[in-house]
Amino acid sequence: MDLLQADSRGLSDPMAEMLENNGPEATFDWLIDILSQQRPALRSPNSKLLAYTGLSEALIWIENNIESPVTTHWGEGAALLGTPWGKIKEWLNSDKSKKIMALDTLYAYRLPAPNMAPFAQIAAPVLEDAPSIEEFEATLNTVLENGANPRMRQMVEAIMDRSLEILTPRERGVSVEDLPKLFLDPDLFQNSNEVLTRHEKVLSGIRESIKNIINGVKK
Repeated sequence: MDLLQADSRGLSDPMAEMLENNGPEATFDWLIDILSQQRPALRSPNSKLLAYTGLSEALIWIENNIESPVTTHWGEGAALLGTPWGKIKEWLNSDKSKKIMALDTLYAYRLPAPNMAPFAQIAAPVLEDAPSIEEFEATLNTVLENGANPRMRQMVEAIMDRSLEILTPRERGVSVEDLPKLFLDPDLFQNSNEVLTRHEKVLSGIRESIKNIINGVKK
């Protein structure tokens, strides 16, 4: 397989092999070498894989390499890596790409839900150094007042609706340091079986629906 043309599914197995045999540091170097050569449309969704190295260097790379298209994966990866409020607030005062990533990161700190990716549900990242609700709302209102585009406005509204979920203290499901273990063996973690079983049922239902549509067209 040409890894430079691979999406996250295509990269998952070789990444797991790298983690198993060479550890997070070597996996990080291997992955950023691939990402740096991929076209932006692949690099953006694949960037989230960096979180599963569990390394602080991964967050630095994400921050320094965020670019269009700014898919939600950048922010989801940043949340998995435990980006604290202070850093998010810094991004909200930066360029458009970082602002969007910051908003996606905040939204990824909501409570786990079935429509999230399975590993995100199991990891259940938590906002560190969460501010008061007053500071939180004031900061988001400032984003709206400073030329927010429709994507930003939509995200601010979604974040405001989940503000209590995002700000209320709770424990993470999986620590940042254990994210490589989650990637390699999710069964080690509490509730993983329930989450993965539910996800597989959803996928099976989708596959069955597609099959029925195809069969209907053929008839």
